[in-house]
Amino acid sequence: MVNRLFFRLAAICGWVAILFTFLFLPLLTQRADKKSINVFLWSGVIDPKFFKEFEQKTGIKVNVTYFGGNEELIAKLLATDSKGYDLISPSDYVVDFLIKHKQLKKLDKSKLNFYDKLNPKLLGYYFDPENDYSIPQDWYVLGLGINKKYFKNGLPPASWKTVFDPVFMPKNMGLINDSRELIGLAIYYKYGQLRPINQKEQLEIKELLVNQKRYVEAYTDFRGDFLLESGNCSMVLVGSNFIWKTLVKNPDLAFLIPQEGTFLGIENYVIPFHSQKADMVYQLLNFLFEPEVQRYNFEHWSNCSPRKDADYLFENQALKEVIPFIHPDTPERALTFHNFLTDEQVDEIWLSVKGN
Repeated sequence: MVNRLFFRLAAICGWVAILFTFLFLPLLTQRADKKSINVFLWSGVIDPKFFKEFEQKTGIKVNVTYFGGNEELIAKLLATDSKGYDLISPSDYVVDFLIKHKQLKKLDKSKLNFYDKLNPKLLGYYFDPENDYSIPQDWYVLGLGINKKYFKNGLPPASWKTVFDPVFMPKNMGLINDSRELIGLAIYYKYGQLRPINQKEQLEIKELLVNQKRYVEAYTDFRGDFLLESGNCSMVLVGSNFIWKTLVKNPDLAFLIPQEGTFLGIENYVIPFHSQKADMVYQLLNFLFEPEVQRYNFEHWSNCSPRKDADYLFENQALKEVIPFIHPDTPERALTFHNFLTDEQVDEIWLSVKGN
């Protein structure tokens, strides 16, 4: 009995230690090395070799940790009051959340030597109208990735009906795993606009997504291209940044933009309020926005450059359906995800979907 209790207490202490390390290691690392910065990023966007190259060039060490979703990012930042990080890359609506909770430091744009080279179509959105706190890091446009082998009699409609209407939904779909974005898409499809919902509408959206799940093979933000190319899914809802390279090498795949309009997602760089190393962060940002670094991360990773002079991106044929929404000289505009939903609404809907 004593041994069993001992092992149980040891296991609990072990998990507490792991959780403590996960939450507070960046803060401890920051205190241990003054000439270092801690960065919290989406994975698969920047080649790690550039952080080593930056260290060799400046003597500033970059400690990088990665997150897999916005919920994880928010939870960790709130648990630590954003302390211990010097640069993070939240999505658009998360920037809005962090500004409202006073978690971000205002940018000194005079220290960003590339700011005038940023694509104006990626600036000035609701979550930071003057870009006082954020600059775009990466972007994507949502669309329907199609495996043409499954559709011998013609492609499905380029419409949100293909995602939500049982008459048009194909079997074995792959969907994004971001709860707020998927719920937001359901609201847009159901009511024609992204807006707050009442209790009755909340039940309707929950029913729509629960019924949709019968057709879903997987929810994932990063592996949509693999699900499509492997044949596990006939159609995936995916960001253009995660699929364009697969489109280049596989002629059996297509990417459709819904005719009702689509959504632009913007990942951003921000500096947490408590960071004391902004000057070193500006050096890193200036390095990461160098044209050759941006081009490499586009061609070899999944980063779509926010520079307006990224001609190699605008001329890419795999992105031809997307470019009108992002080119600085075109009138087309995509929608953006506003954070209209309460945490309680998201949790109640998403738990019902995942629990069925």
